[in-house]
Amino acid sequence: MSASDGNNARLIITFFAKARPSNGGSKDDFRSQSLACGPTFSQLLTPHVALSLENSRTLAPGIFQSVYTVSPPFSKAEKLRHHASITAFEALHSLEIIFDLLPNPPPDRLRPIRLAVFDMDSTLINEEVIDELARSIGITSAVSAITARAMNGEIEFEQSLRERLRLLNGVKADVWDELKKSVTIAAGARELITYLHERGVITAVVSGGFAPMALWLKEQLGLDHAYANHLVVAPSSDAYPFPHLSGDLSPEHPVVTPEYKRQVLGSMAQEYSIPIPETLAVGDGSNDLLMLGAAGLGIAWRAKERVQKEAPQRLNGTSLSDLIFVLDGQRRGSDDRN
Repeated sequence: MSASDGNNARLIITFFAKARPSNGGSKDDFRSQSLACGPTFSQLLTPHVALSLENSRTLAPGIFQSVYTVSPPFSKAEKLRHHASITAFEALHSLEIIFDLLPNPPPDRLRPIRLAVFDMDSTLINEEVIDELARSIGITSAVSAITARAMNGEIEFEQSLRERLRLLNGVKADVWDELKKSVTIAAGARELITYLHERGVITAVVSGGFAPMALWLKEQLGLDHAYANHLVVAPSSDAYPFPHLSGDLSPEHPVVTPEYKRQVLGSMAQEYSIPIPETLAVGDGSNDLLMLGAAGLGIAWRAKERVQKEAPQRLNGTSLSDLIFVLDGQRRGSDDRN
């Protein structure tokens, strides 16, 4: 989201070591990375933007944060995440970096998030529900291949969805009861949503998947809203002597396309009188890119390769609770080094 070129802005940069205590990171590695994230990184930024370092701190083992005051113009600061020098720095120090530019920063330093919108499949849950539906009738490979192409942006999302659904004609209508037993909520999702609710943030899942699972997830996590695709259920027939999925989308409900996801973000922000800079969007697929780009802070989470390259920000951690450090480094931070 663009910052206006008026007063100074605040640039909050959060560094995540790829190796943490849970997956082999060492104290020596963290010490070296921490030092690099201070003055060394500041020198890397100065050719691109006029800034001054407010402070640097360690938030947790392998997670560091630096806060800068940035002077206008901000156009280059907004593009730093994709700059070749930043990519090289990340590779050299085995880090991933989140840039959060606040054009009108609050005095407590936090980004004032008031609305958070999430994708469902492979984001708030670990599975792709449509692939699980395919598994129930033994056509996993055919459906998964189309899913992978869609999530990488190789084919248009709505076209791919309709192609996959046609293959699911005949799946029992009560299949959702079994899926609810096998689908797993992503690590850190409950902690992240609890944290957001403690701050009074409105939360929603906006999924290109299916309403029965999105409504179930809404209940499980205590989300405020759920949007997803609705499927047509056909009655028993000679071919299928039980109520079953017809393989069609309901014409009475909107199809959750990439554009629809972006529209939901905007309409919810308008409904609750929330400025767009105070919104967060998180997703993993190419159908999330419009939503991620429209949000105040858009983060691709463990995303497909193309999405990681194009998203405003990206992170590949093992727990969604990592996002709390991005949103609330001051609450969790320690060890000021400036």
